[in-house]
Order: sequence, then C-alpha cells, then structure tokens
Amino acid sequence: MKKINIILASALFCVSFLGSCKVGGLELQENYEYKPGSTVNPNLNKSALQYLRDRGKTPLIANDTVFKYMQLGLEYAGIDPAEYEKAGRTFIFLSNNAVRQFPVGTTPGNGFWYTFPILEKNPDGTQKYAADGITPVTHPATSWNEYSPTTVRNYFLSLIGQGDLGFNNLTSVNQSLTSILPVGTVAGRESALGYLVVNAEPALNTSGARTLTFDYRTPSTGKGFDLESKFNLKQTNTDFSPMVLNDANNVATGGLIATNGQIHVMSTTAVPSRY
Repeated sequence: MKKINIILASALFCVSFLGSCKVGGLELQENYEYKPGSTVNPNLNKSALQYLRDRGKTPLIANDTVFKYMQLGLEYAGIDPAEYEKAGRTFIFLSNNAVRQFPVGTTPGNGFWYTFPILEKNPDGTQKYAADGITPVTHPATSWNEYSPTTVRNYFLSLIGQGDLGFNNLTSVNQSLTSILPVGTVAGRESALGYLVVNAEPALNTSGARTLTFDYRTPSTGKGFDLESKFNLKQTNTDFSPMVLNDANNVATGGLIATNGQIHVMSTTAVPSRY
C-alpha cells in the first residue's frame, strides 16, 4: 500500500477522479503523475483558517478561489472562524466542485447542491410530488441560502473532527473520528439531506460501492447526519485517491498539515454520515 501524501501545499490542487491538477482553480493541460519515492512537503505553515482564507473569496494568489463556496457557506451559517484555529483537529475542506458541481452531459453532478437538492412545495406548503405520487419534485440548489442556516451550520460542524487522522495513522480499515456536531442532530427537511436514511450498516450496490437511500414517506427514519456524529477515513491502494471518506467519497487532496491539525480536501460531495 502506498502511504503517500499526494499534495501540493499551496496553489496545486489534484482532482482524484480525473487525475488532473489545478492551479488557482484552473485546470492544467497535463495530468499529475505520481512518481514512487517522490513527495511534496505537506506543511502549510499556517492555520486551517488562514489556508481557507488564502484560497477563498480574496485569495493570496490571483484567481485561486478554490474554497470560495466553502467560505460563503461558513459565513451564511454564522460559524465562528475560531473553530478552524483550534488545535488537534482534522478538517474536511470542500473545494468549489464539492459544493456546486452540476451534471455535464452524461456525467452526474457531484456537488452538495446536486446530491441534496431542495424539495419543492405546493402553494399550501405540502410536499410537491411527480405524477406518480411517489417521487418528490426537487431542484438543485443555486446558493447556500436555499438551505436553512441551521442545516448548513450542522453540515460544516460534522466535517470538523476532534483528533488527528491522516496518512500518518490511517490503515485500510475505517477509523472513526468524533466531529464537533452535537450527537443526535437531525438535518432540516428543506432538502433531501433531511430524508437521508442513516443505517447501521452501509448499503452497497452490485459493484460494492456505497449508495444513498432517501425515505420521503416515513421521514422519521431519516437523520441526515451520522447518529453518533462521527466520520470515517481509511487509506486505499489506488493512485488517484489514497484516502476515502465515509466509504462514499474519494479525498482529492489529503494530508495537508496545518499548524493546528490536518486538512483533507474533497472535490465531490462529502456525505455527512458513515452508513
């Protein structure tokens, strides 16, 4: 198994599914090729908060706004920035694609706004269903404002782990980390997230990949967030993505070392439940 840090500590951002790299959020013409025995210094020499801001709305390097939509979500939710300066934590960061990547041609969308769309309502406020009377009518969100501030706040809290998990201590077996989200938190019902069924064991498709299940008829079965407010990380032996979150999402860039913890960056939806 390759215990490697596939990272570029400042402007370089490698996308796991395509194997391509981006500088300042702009895709390069050539793919990044991992060369055994070669690593890049993972130390950022700054806090997680500063790293977020340096690549957010007002980037340190022109056009390097890879965390712009994450920063907008944090501000909309009213999360104290100090949460990203506290020591001994593991931070799941969201690139812009992890928030707002929509379908392109036959390629399905992989952003949070697409994975957990907004439920449309009838004039009387009840759920609007398709002609079959079963399928709810939804639309992908176009901004964080379509979710309640509470839902967005809880989502980001679920992605901050209390403790250190990274390439230095991960194995091929899932390891759990408790987030700072209060145990028992339930997602709001304005989006599909509030109807995400959280099971005791993962639901897998015929290829062995995790699938998401939504129950709109008996919403009491939905939680949205992990029952114990934890998330899982493990290593894999694949070149493009040596780290996986909650058996559902490949980590695009893992093992970034901030002065107050580790950062793992997602380029697709970070599903906030282990099973």
